[in-house]
Amino acid sequence: MIYFLSGLLIIHGIVCLVGAFFPLYPPVFLFYVFFPGHFAIRLIIILLIGAAQLVYGVYLALGKRWWVKWYWPALATVVITGLLLVFPVLQNPGLFGVSTGKDEIRQPILFKETLPIPAPGEEVADDIIPTPGGLAYRANVHQQGVENPWPPIESTDVVLGGGLDALNVSYRDYIKTEAGETRNNIVRIRKEGGLFDRNLAFYSVNVPTGITLTDGGRGVGLPGTLGAVLVIEISPDVQPGEYSFGIGIEIDGKNYGTIPCTVNVVGNVSEFQYLGNHGIITTKVEPEPGDDVTTGSALMVRLTLEDLIEKSDAIVIGKVVDIFPARTGTEPPWSSYLQVFTDVIIQTESYLYGEPQSAYIVVRVTGGRAGEIVMWVEDEPVFNLGEEAILFLTRVPQPNIPPEGIVSDDYYRVTGAMQGKLGYWDGQVITPEGNTITISELEEKIAEVRGN
Repeated sequence: MIYFLSGLLIIHGIVCLVGAFFPLYPPVFLFYVFFPGHFAIRLIIILLIGAAQLVYGVYLALGKRWWVKWYWPALATVVITGLLLVFPVLQNPGLFGVSTGKDEIRQPILFKETLPIPAPGEEVADDIIPTPGGLAYRANVHQQGVENPWPPIESTDVVLGGGLDALNVSYRDYIKTEAGETRNNIVRIRKEGGLFDRNLAFYSVNVPTGITLTDGGRGVGLPGTLGAVLVIEISPDVQPGEYSFGIGIEIDGKNYGTIPCTVNVVGNVSEFQYLGNHGIITTKVEPEPGDDVTTGSALMVRLTLEDLIEKSDAIVIGKVVDIFPARTGTEPPWSSYLQVFTDVIIQTESYLYGEPQSAYIVVRVTGGRAGEIVMWVEDEPVFNLGEEAILFLTRVPQPNIPPEGIVSDDYYRVTGAMQGKLGYWDGQVITPEGNTITISELEEKIAEVRGN
């Protein structure tokens, strides 16, 4: 009988040791699911229990039968010792990969009952509105047959914790806004087995002065998930720039660590909102019968991606939000050669290279219809209202008067004519050579060529 017991202890100890890493054994699986605390704590406890059984089984097999009466007290001692050893993890999650940092300023994100659902007429892209599937950003809700005036708001996915205790978190990690505005961040949290009706709390780490975070409430939707709307308020006196901080997540009193968030505060551009108010949808010239059309063409030097990067003063991802009526002018200003120019307003999504980083810039295209004068230039890029593109830009050194609200530093031509306008979608870019690369690969190439 004693050998049968020792065999069971040895086998069960081995199963526990293996099951700690591959939890297919039901008791181990249930322990992982229901025992509270950090994943590392549960892993160590199971390893200690498995090791204790294995060692004790060997003792029994060697004839140390007098140990039987001490088995359960000894096992309890091992478990209690393990808990005492790993208890500091609860106080310092950084011991197991959750960084807190020595100089962190940690504050609870206070909860308020009212969800930030806008009143009628108060509409911005990241307003939170109710949908059949739960709360969603206004910009991500499309009514059939009605064009959505805002680009979609992207979320990123991260994993916190490990093993069966891992959390899948979806949220906004980058927010572009003006000072004095309020932005919303829907945070959704899911774990295998569900998190419904668990106690969720947030805290902030190193939030800059002038930025305030508030837990706007629950009601995100999607059964089996936890979630909230974090309201981010930017004070009017916050200077333009990027501000990074951490958003910490606690469930049932357990700290799962932080997720990073960056708020890019841009200059106040409310005095010149370019929203396609001139009614022009393309820079492409369509001559009409009887028009006296001036055409222009030149030998265009083929540029590689490296050439475009090297020759450009700025590289931006942006969207065409307005096209101004064409006008006549000379270049350089003292020249006697009259040309037609069309100004295209680009709302910048991000700068891959260049300064200053303005919210709106002007790209000048040679050609257009100015009264009775029609000019078409073969190699010029064509811009369409609402399209997004990656633009390689060269600053115009002595520009004609740019549109109101735009300074001369934000007045550009496209580098290499049509070669410097690249289309992209789903993070993919088509290079002048016809290759497909990602935005991150383009950023690496820019750093390689420009050295920063």
